[in-house]
Amino acid sequence: MVEDLLKNNNLKVTKQRVCVLKSIIELEDNASIHNIVSSVDIDKSTVYRIINTLITNNVIEKDINYDNLDYYKLKSNHKHYIKCVKCKKISTLDSCPFDNVDVGDFEVINHSLKIEGICKDCKES
Repeated sequence: MVEDLLKNNNLKVTKQRVCVLKSIIELEDNASIHNIVSSVDIDKSTVYRIINTLITNNVIEKDINYDNLDYYKLKSNHKHYIKCVKCKKISTLDSCPFDNVDVGDFEVINHSLKIEGICKDCKES
């Protein structure tokens, strides 16, 4: 699957690209640059270059930024998140709050949403 994503976007399949892309997929909602670098045996500057290449070629996109950390996801995975301001836990919302919203004469091609709150565990403690 990972190799196909690279090939379908006219990118050369390399061990390092496959490794970084697999890491992003496996980390799911926690694919920050820090977590990606920690999960692969590739130097940080190479990981940054690979991520930039994957973004430029529409394989992945920058998803959200919490506490000055960028998170990444596959381009086709449309998700929204909520972050606990106390414990920093990030959870995925089950649906997009913007589905079926009338925006007049505009065609929505992209949007982002930053939601913060207090999770159940922190609220109870």
